[in-house]
Amino acid sequence: MQKPTGNDHYLDMETGVLKNKLGIKNQTILQELEADYAAARAYELAQTPLHGQFDLAHLKSVHKHLFGDVYDWAGELRDIDLAKGDNYFANHTHIVSAARSIFEKLAKENALAGLTTSAFADRAACYLGEINALHPFRSGNGRAQREFINHLAYNNGLSIAWNNTSQEEMAEASTESLHSGDTTWFAGFIRDNLYPRVTVAQPSNTAPKKPRKAAQSKSK
Repeated sequence: MQKPTGNDHYLDMETGVLKNKLGIKNQTILQELEADYAAARAYELAQTPLHGQFDLAHLKSVHKHLFGDVYDWAGELRDIDLAKGDNYFANHTHIVSAARSIFEKLAKENALAGLTTSAFADRAACYLGEINALHPFRSGNGRAQREFINHLAYNNGLSIAWNNTSQEEMAEASTESLHSGDTTWFAGFIRDNLYPRVTVAQPSNTAPKKPRKAAQSKSK
């Protein structure tokens, strides 16, 4: 799990839980509600992707859409440093410049449009690794970067079924990528779960439900 390397003003000082719009003070409950909201918003993105230039602004928009129900700072760059074990993510003062380098390369590759599925998986995995190392937000980076990569897939008429990969597998692949730069696991996950994009809306009862406010208030 990512940890701040200094003072963390995003946390409630009494509980150590991320400050949130829902007023939740319990970490487990917050994680559950955050996941529910993000799943519902991700479903919306699968039906109607966000338009953008596949740059930092586009990534920020994806993050805000996923987590705007829960956090005031959704879509905003972190202003503290983060680490995972002995591996450090990009210094917060370097996020913008590092992102510019990443997304300029992506633009030169035409946002990966027109590639074979195998080539797309390899290149998308490389960018997933770079965005993971960037880790531009205080929390929600994994979900946001996967949705961003899915937007690249949509641009190719494809879709990635990320839910076929466990959190444990993704965490291990993320650690390996951050530690060694090896994105082979990411590429395998993408290649194995890459499908033609289906744009026909699914029945409404298959869409994830956002938590009801009444349920939230009882769970604080």
